[in-house]
Amino acid sequence: MSLFGSLFTGVSALSAQSQSMGMIANNIANVNTTGYKRNEASFSSLVTQAGRSTVYSPGGVRAATEQTVNQQGTPQQTASSTDVAISGSGFFVVQQSPNATSGQETLYTRAGSFSEDENGYLKNSNGFYLMGWAIGDDGALVDATADVASLSPVSVGFESGRTKQTTQADVVLNLDARQSTAGAGPHFSRSMTVYDSLGAAQQIQMDFTNTTAANTWNLRLSDPLGGAITDPANTTDLPLVFGSDGKLDKAATLAAGLAATPPSPMAYNPPGDPNGDLELNLTGIDWLNNSDNTQSIKINISGMTQSASDYSVGTITQDGAELGLRTGIAIDSAGNVVASFSNGLTQNLARIPIATFTNPNGLQERTGNVYIQTSYSGSYNLRDAGTAGAGNIATSSLEASNVDLADEFSRMIVTQRAYSAGTKIISTTDQMLTELLQLR
Repeated sequence: MSLFGSLFTGVSALSAQSQSMGMIANNIANVNTTGYKRNEASFSSLVTQAGRSTVYSPGGVRAATEQTVNQQGTPQQTASSTDVAISGSGFFVVQQSPNATSGQETLYTRAGSFSEDENGYLKNSNGFYLMGWAIGDDGALVDATADVASLSPVSVGFESGRTKQTTQADVVLNLDARQSTAGAGPHFSRSMTVYDSLGAAQQIQMDFTNTTAANTWNLRLSDPLGGAITDPANTTDLPLVFGSDGKLDKAATLAAGLAATPPSPMAYNPPGDPNGDLELNLTGIDWLNNSDNTQSIKINISGMTQSASDYSVGTITQDGAELGLRTGIAIDSAGNVVASFSNGLTQNLARIPIATFTNPNGLQERTGNVYIQTSYSGSYNLRDAGTAGAGNIATSSLEASNVDLADEFSRMIVTQRAYSAGTKIISTTDQMLTELLQLR
């Protein structure tokens, strides 16, 4: 019995070492596969229980696959703005198709070589589509939860460009305190370019008139083309009161504005804080061109001054933009997919979550360098990059495989010798059986 047992023990040794060689071969073959995690053979003995301590029955050996999914590969820089690597724990969530059909299997990968396909979706080099939380035009996440059901394929395709209507402006200028009040105004005028909801450039005319009241000017805002800025007739004068130091007296200006008829649209920002900025709140602007006729613009005037020097304009800025076509897509370190446009605007389109597992080595490997959740891995947790144990996102980078060729070749030599030893067991046992059969 022990001779036949030795024969089968040798066979089990060959089988186990063959599996080990298969893992080594696969590791070497995938040494340049992005995000690949090597597999190692873990050997364990098989024992045959003997009825008596004086009789030994040989057992065998078996090889089990031990994954190294939790071991980090080296991030390598690339030239693509949509290539991303995870530094630390976690996986990107992907699926096989961008179609929002039920029954698709949720997959996880470390291969972040994403690029735009012909339909505007981001997919990696293995053909799997990146999933993320959608971001609305207001910059807020849309229905984002910790459930993968809240994720959707990340789309970066646009049929048109993007515009941004002006909502905030800032005016910094100096008025000449030497200006005579004789004669009709305005004594100084400047225009400010803003943008409506259609991306068209509009002008707000600012006319300043020095009054007989000390250190007091009237400001009239109007649209040269006839649009309603402050009232349909554009006849409202907004009082500006300056202190003896030449700076705008915000409290006196606000009080004078509220006492005017009709009251001027002035307010502190933040509300009620006299140390905050003083703003003109223009609402219900109708440019008479079928754009949004409820446009509102807040103009910060806290930077206006009055001094005995020439009129000068420091800065006139606003946050709007004309129509811009998409010029690029990038993924930032927070996981936001960001589109940039020719008008200088940027817009966050989606946020990429990081899926973490209690035991990532318990995930089941699938073709294409992806994994699925199993009972051994534990349930997924969706987190923002860099929070609650999730890894950080390295932009314009790809994670190299964690295969060490020197280590694999060393294991190959040991495996080869072990396999040869297994064949020696079989050949030697065969010789012993031959001698046994030759007994007369």
